[in-house]
Amino acid sequence: MKKKWISTLLTTVLLISLLAGCGSSDNSTDTGSKSQENTAAKSSTDTGGSTNDSGSSETAEVTGEIKTGGTLRIGTGQNPAVVGYTPEMTNNSYIQYMRCAYDSLLYYTEDGSLTGHLATEWSADPENAILYFTLREGVNFSDGTPFNAEAAKWNIEKYKETGRSEVTYVDTVICSGEYSLEIKLTSWNSSALECIGFFVCYMSPTAFEENGIEWMRSNSCGTGPYTVSAFEQGVSVKYEKNENYYIEGQPYLDGIEYTIMSDSTTLQNALIAGEIDVITYGNDADLMRDFSQMSGYVIQANHNGIGVESTGLIPSSDDEDDPFYDARVRQAFCYAVDWDTIVNSLSYGLYQRTNQWAAPGSVTYNTDLKGYAYDPDKATQLLADAGYEDGFDTVLYAYSGASENWATAVADYLNKVGIRTAVEIIDGAKGNDMMTNGWDGIYWHFASIGPDLGLYMGRHLDPEGAYYAKGIQHPEDTLELLNDIRSAKDNAEKIDLQWQLQEKIYDEYALFGMPMYVNPVCHIKSDYVMDDDFALVHAACWSPNTVWLNK
Repeated sequence: MKKKWISTLLTTVLLISLLAGCGSSDNSTDTGSKSQENTAAKSSTDTGGSTNDSGSSETAEVTGEIKTGGTLRIGTGQNPAVVGYTPEMTNNSYIQYMRCAYDSLLYYTEDGSLTGHLATEWSADPENAILYFTLREGVNFSDGTPFNAEAAKWNIEKYKETGRSEVTYVDTVICSGEYSLEIKLTSWNSSALECIGFFVCYMSPTAFEENGIEWMRSNSCGTGPYTVSAFEQGVSVKYEKNENYYIEGQPYLDGIEYTIMSDSTTLQNALIAGEIDVITYGNDADLMRDFSQMSGYVIQANHNGIGVESTGLIPSSDDEDDPFYDARVRQAFCYAVDWDTIVNSLSYGLYQRTNQWAAPGSVTYNTDLKGYAYDPDKATQLLADAGYEDGFDTVLYAYSGASENWATAVADYLNKVGIRTAVEIIDGAKGNDMMTNGWDGIYWHFASIGPDLGLYMGRHLDPEGAYYAKGIQHPEDTLELLNDIRSAKDNAEKIDLQWQLQEKIYDEYALFGMPMYVNPVCHIKSDYVMDDDFALVHAACWSPNTVWLNK
């Protein structure tokens, strides 16, 4: 494969501009530094939205003074089973919930680089496989107990006990001082700093020990600006102000209320009726198209590629009795469907097509990848070669609403080549269970496609990965490449290895089935919602401590 040097920064990706007018924001997203200030009102009114048809700004005019109080009402289809015990909150989309009550050591800036949050200084020693963190002093959990090195160590060890892949390489955690942390790795992992720095969120050890894990799953006790006041799975999550929050004067709101609504039409009607203020993950193409044509709303999307998601379909392959265990059957699945036509038609051209674990233009996007052009005859031949000349029966699991239309369109193509596909509608709880514990048939593959495959793909490909890992096989040569990526100390070498892994995963094994499109991860809000930073630094992140309502 041709080795191609693109950038010396793995976090640099091409800006993904899928929806006309979704511009970048002037808002500061350096949460580490912004968190230390009583943020003054911003003079800019650009929050990443477009100008509506009338030509007026979609953002309410900033008066120069932040308004405190009130409750932000959020509608979302993301349905967590746990809201307080952070090691079990394994879906990237749940970061939006965790950000309300919890913090991480590091955060992202708007260009995708790392900045301090609960840590003020950090460094890495690749030769000795050690990470060093200096923690912020004067921070307490919402129960009043201190956040310090001992508390941080306890949390990292809880993540390790839970089997989180982000801390797989952690060997020992040493408290070298009250606010000094030394993390020794079993071997150097090029993704370790980001994995541990960003994806571990910190709970109060005291609250856990006094109340137990069941209490923690439905409540919260972190260092974040809010605490969980009520949780009803599948219905709502409510937060109230954390009176022990370490930044004076923040948060600005009295509370935040999430309402779980799986149907995009229900979400749309609720926002228009003023029953909610924000729709998170409003990525339904119809929803995006409709609100882009209305005044009074802002569509805010991620543009740096960090935490951006792709959506595809992944066949199960871990069981030898499963037809999809054979790579030829998985390849037949990919050839059988006219993916370009489906994506362009059902997204109105708003979604960006991809054929691999990357956004076109990112450093890990392999332009040498052959991919799968629509070829039903080749699909039929591959099925015959694999012993399925008469085809076989399978199930494609879908969610009600837009995904049902996509699933039906895909099933129509598959049926024509002999992969007799029934569409079964499932709810979010079952979907999350399948993502964690495996499935039989074809399921949606939601993949965070940040440019570091050692981190993002590793969370699916690693046998102990948090997502999809229990439903697929794990070819040894792909795991060797994954380990080589994680241990790489040279950036150009790491990029080359990532290109090789893309070819193995897709051209050779079709292991993750077919990616369909890069999800814009849009958040749709009323124009009076200010300084929320939804999606600006990471597709699932926002700034609940600085959000306020200009009304």
